[in-house]
Amino acid sequence: MIPRPTLEQSIKSLSDRDEYKVIVQFIRDERERFFGDMRQAEGSNDVMKLAGSIATMDELLCLLDNK
Repeated sequence: MIPRPTLEQSIKSLSDRDEYKVIVQFIRDERERFFGDMRQAEGSNDVMKLAGSIATMDELLCLLDNK
């Protein structure tokens, strides 16, 4: 059985690829879009959903940026 790479190993091996850079930029752009959507949020539920989305994007960026 072939051993499965860890998340850190996978990220490090993919980090030099153009696709990786596009994905990271997409996540950054989406995070900024969610901040923009906060201004139009009509209720606390909308704010909570957006805050959760922003937190998720932050976690992804932390994982992907700490190669």
